[in-house]
Amino acid sequence: MCSELPIEINGTSGLTRNVSATGVYFETTVAKAPGSKVQFVVQVMVKGELLKMVCSGEVVRVEHKVGTVGIAVKLCSSFFTDTNSCEELSASADD
Repeated sequence: MCSELPIEINGTSGLTRNVSATGVYFETTVAKAPGSKVQFVVQVMVKGELLKMVCSGEVVRVEHKVGTVGIAVKLCSSFFTDTNSCEELSASADD
């Protein structure tokens, strides 16, 4: 999997910098505290189809940089969905 993929966390965009089977490191402008739980969506192109990987995990490291925040997350769960299902999930989470 490519390591630079677009993500969305709390309505804010970012980019992954490193992706593994057990974790994700990404940069965004949303600050999170180590130990906090996070949910985010990673956009992935699979065989020409845009899918979204819905992830939840625990923040294990935060790096404050000029203009951005680097966040390392240990994944607790993730699943793939198409873009329409993901929009439905976002709408229900906002209720």
